Amino acid sequence: MLLWAIATGAGLKGRGDAGDGRTMNETRRGYTVPGEEGAAIEREVVILLSDMIGYSRRTAEMRPAEIKEFMLLYHRNLKKIVHEVCGPEQRIESSAGDGAVAVFHRRQGQGKDEMCGQALDVALAMVRAMEKGIIAETRIGLFTGEVIETVFDGKVMRFGASFSVASRLEELCGYFGVRILMDREVAFWQTAHSRYLTSIGKVTPKNFLHPVHIFSIYMPGIHHCPADVDQVRLLRFIETKNRAVELFCGNALQGIHPDFPLAGQKLQEAQELFVAMTGRQDLPTERVLEYIGNNPTPEDDFRRVGMKVGDQAGPHLGVRLLNLSGEFFKALDEEFYHTLVVDTAWERKFRLVWRKKDEPVIRVNEPPDGVYFIDVGRVAIVDDSGRQLATLKAGDVFGEMAYFAKSRVRSATVVALTDLVLRRVSGDDLKSLPVIKKIFRKIAGKRFRRERSRLRPAGEVLGGAEEGR
Repeated sequence: MLLWAIATGAGLKGRGDAGDGRTMNETRRGYTVPGEEGAAIEREVVILLSDMIGYSRRTAEMRPAEIKEFMLLYHRNLKKIVHEVCGPEQRIESSAGDGAVAVFHRRQGQGKDEMCGQALDVALAMVRAMEKGIIAETRIGLFTGEVIETVFDGKVMRFGASFSVASRLEELCGYFGVRILMDREVAFWQTAHSRYLTSIGKVTPKNFLHPVHIFSIYMPGIHHCPADVDQVRLLRFIETKNRAVELFCGNALQGIHPDFPLAGQKLQEAQELFVAMTGRQDLPTERVLEYIGNNPTPEDDFRRVGMKVGDQAGPHLGVRLLNLSGEFFKALDEEFYHTLVVDTAWERKFRLVWRKKDEPVIRVNEPPDGVYFIDVGRVAIVDDSGRQLATLKAGDVFGEMAYFAKSRVRSATVVALTDLVLRRVSGDDLKSLPVIKKIFRKIAGKRFRRERSRLRPAGEVLGGAEEGR
């Protein structure tokens, strides 16, 4: 459990403006702090916890006096921002040098919407100050939770696990590439900015037992959206993204189960909208697509915990794709391996595809639509007479031979024997990936030679086949 000590009340004069001579139970704009030493009050609050990005890098070559001036200016500007939005009664305190925390309460006559709205207004004002160079780039987490306040040694101290959650949200800003993350409760109670709220996902941060539904805000001048962004396009992106995340996470109250295939399609649509609008990828969308790519079907506990975000160790997607096929590895030489592992921009060209049992994936004599990897499931290879030539399993490749044969059409039909998760690179994308194309050409060449030696058709695809290998 974290605690936060606010230096306020009697006995603190000489420490900035905290020593204002108030008694500990005096009301400030309708807000009353605990009275006697050891007395406790439990209340619902919104915690804003922020942390400067790159503090060590910024101060590495500064002298101690320079660091002092740099940090004092930073915290003075934070204080000014808070006071401009909320008035001088709202405090923001420094934490561990480059961090800061503000606790927002429901004051007398205030509703929960006003409390949550003020917290987000401060966060947005901080982001705008970053854009103007007034304060250094900073990550901000907002969380609604319960705290207990008590008095110890003349200080108001606040206890509660909510500080830990706010801290994790601030840290997750780095993972998702946003400046602000908030929990669902803070988002739910917004009024002024509600149409700009964008769902990021349901995640269980490292060392947490329960998930948090997290949101950010996409609006003109915020989160890579140009100040003059087309509002219609922006709102269409937000609507598409929110629908995609709902399909990804599921919604038990509305009877919506996690649907990774449809969520993946919607997320790709949202990504295309964002790129068209801003000229860059939306990292939160890409993170969820990466998660689906690494977990193409929901894990057993997904409905309960959502995305597990913790240590990001382990092979990246490029290495994982290489491991999808032993045939793929056999085609690699040092040049190919270096290119694929070091320069991984090509990974986005491989799109997830889902097929149901008994559904055809490709049909004989049709023009090719891409090369496929089987991630989950099994398929049958069938010739034009309906004879089954082979079966393929997870880790096998099919569809590449049509791109190197004279006919340029499929020579076999591939049918799903089970529900499938596939990865497909289109023919157009294959043209833009010369290294990948060389690899598939090597694989296709080996298969052509092998099939000629056997003097019988084997379909386009026999990598890892149980028959005819």
